[in-house]
Amino acid sequence: MSEHNGTRGRIFPPRNGAQTPARSLADAPAAGAPAAAPAAAPKPQATETIARRAGAMVNEIDFPGFVAQLVHGTFDAIVDASIRQMESYSSLVAAVAKTLDQFTEENVSPNQARDWLATRYPGEVQLLLPDGGERTEAQLAPRAEGLMPAWLSEYGVDGEELSTEVLEQRVLPQVRLKVGGERQQLLATMVMLGMNRVVVRDGSITSKVMFRAAAQDSAKVGYAVGADPQSVNNWGERGALSYSGQSSTMVSTVAVNAQNESNVRADLFGEVKLNFVSETLPLERLADAAKIALVQRHSPAMRAAAPAAAPAIAAPAPTPEGGA
Repeated sequence: MSEHNGTRGRIFPPRNGAQTPARSLADAPAAGAPAAAPAAAPKPQATETIARRAGAMVNEIDFPGFVAQLVHGTFDAIVDASIRQMESYSSLVAAVAKTLDQFTEENVSPNQARDWLATRYPGEVQLLLPDGGERTEAQLAPRAEGLMPAWLSEYGVDGEELSTEVLEQRVLPQVRLKVGGERQQLLATMVMLGMNRVVVRDGSITSKVMFRAAAQDSAKVGYAVGADPQSVNNWGERGALSYSGQSSTMVSTVAVNAQNESNVRADLFGEVKLNFVSETLPLERLADAAKIALVQRHSPAMRAAAPAAAPAIAAPAPTPEGGA
């Protein structure tokens, strides 16, 4: 009984009182297996690294360069617009100052004159397009034979029959000059009105950068202890009631949840506000007296010569009273 009492509740009692922990074969390392890898270094906390990340982002963003590009881009855009405006107006003045023959040769093509003539007199003149054969270019032709329209007198061909030769060789050159003269007169009138340009009255340029950095570390530990319920047949029984006894198993559970979260953000803002005003720049500030005289000669409003001023007649001096 003493032996049973001394070993009650134990299946394999230890020898000589030694407490040797049990070890399964699965725990033994296999022959030739590599050693276990060392544990990875713990991840640093987000609150410790947020300052370093925010500083690195500040160094990567070139805020002075961003402001410089914003100012230079705005200034260059204003200057380029003013230069293009001045160049266009100077080209217009130079075109109007040319002779009628030069202006017509550069700005009115023969086909444009043919279109104008066929549109102006559709009942007598037709435009024949190239057919890929003998006619390689557009050509004017009468719509019928024996036509003698009255408008031929405007081009010095009065009393002649309308034909392709008359239209192409005698009427077409004069039509080109007429169309060129009308265009030059219109441009001359526009030039005399001056250049209407856009000027920046005032404005503002605003730029800013905003950095946002946030870090959060959280850790949660859960600990639970529970008892395993006793089974129906005691695991220490050996077929006799003398082996029966009380046994229980305690189960402990530990759960750890650690989270690191960091957020770094940078926002760049740029804003440009410009207030424009329109003003007229007179021709006298852009061209010399010779070009102004040529422009005035081509402008219909300035063709009429100004009447000469009548000489002023001096009034007779009053005779003083009491004089002889």
